[in-house]
Amino acid sequence: MTTSERAAAAEVLKAIAHPVRLGVIEILAQGERTVTALYEELKCSQSMMSHQLKTLSQQKLVTIRKEGTQKYCSLANTEFIKVFSCMQNHLRNFLNFKE
Repeated sequence: MTTSERAAAAEVLKAIAHPVRLGVIEILAQGERTVTALYEELKCSQSMMSHQLKTLSQQKLVTIRKEGTQKYCSLANTEFIKVFSCMQNHLRNFLNFKE
């Protein structure tokens, strides 16, 4: 990686470094959801979810489309979920987290 790529990668990693944002990506890996469904499933407020989605969308991790009064979210890059597989492997095999 170049210096600028490392800096950009650090910004992307900062964007996912929050339990709610990790949850959003994990849920969206299963398919598109409304903003309402996301904040209900992750048990957070609508304003908290809006803030987290803004952070994720700024790094092009999540796309948001509006249809009527609903906003629908999806992963911008489904390949990104591989990062989660690596993290889960690290947690379970090196930090002794259990299922």
